[in-house]
Amino acid sequence: MRPLKIQERELSWRTTPQIAELLDSIRTGCDNPHVEPVVLICLATGARWSEAEKLKPTSVRNGVITFSGTKSGKVRSVPISAELEKRLAKHWKQHGSFMHTITSFRRALARTTIRLPKGQAAHALRHTFASHFIQNGGNILTLQKILGHSSLAMTMRYAHLAPDHLQDAIRFGPVLLVVTAVTKEACPV
Repeated sequence: MRPLKIQERELSWRTTPQIAELLDSIRTGCDNPHVEPVVLICLATGARWSEAEKLKPTSVRNGVITFSGTKSGKVRSVPISAELEKRLAKHWKQHGSFMHTITSFRRALARTTIRLPKGQAAHALRHTFASHFIQNGGNILTLQKILGHSSLAMTMRYAHLAPDHLQDAIRFGPVLLVVTAVTKEACPV
C-alpha cells in the first residue's frame, strides 16, 4: 500500500517593508505591550509563537535565547543581538512575563495590508526568519539547527529561496570541467 501524499501548504513569509508595516501597526495601535517583543523574538530566532510567548527572563542570557518545551521536546539555543537582549530585560522588568498576545497580534496584523493564508498569521514570522536567513546566504544545515527541525527534508523547503541555489548544478557538476578542458584544447591562447 502506498502512503498518502498530502499537498504541502505554501510557506508565507514577509518582505522587509511588510515587517516594518507590521511593527508600525503594533507600535501605534496595540494595547498589549507584550506583542512587539514576542514578534521580535520570532523574527530574530525563527521561534514558534508559543515558544516565544513562554519565555522567561532566565531563558535569555549572554546573547542567547534558550527554548525549552519545544514542539520536538528538544532544548535549543539561538544567539540574539545585544540590543534585543537589553530590550527584553527592560520589557520584563517593566511589564512582567508575556501573556495573552496572539489576539492582539492578529488585530495588529488585520490593520495592515498584509494578507496571509488562513492559519498562518503568527507562523509566518517563523517562515519570514527562515526565508530571509536563506536569501541572505545562510547555510541550510545551520537553519535546521536554529529551527530545531529533526530532518533536513523539513528545512529544505526553504532552499528554493537561496539566490543562486540551482547555480550549484553548474559550478559543481562535471560538465563545466570537461567543457572548459575541451575549449582550452580546441582554442589555445
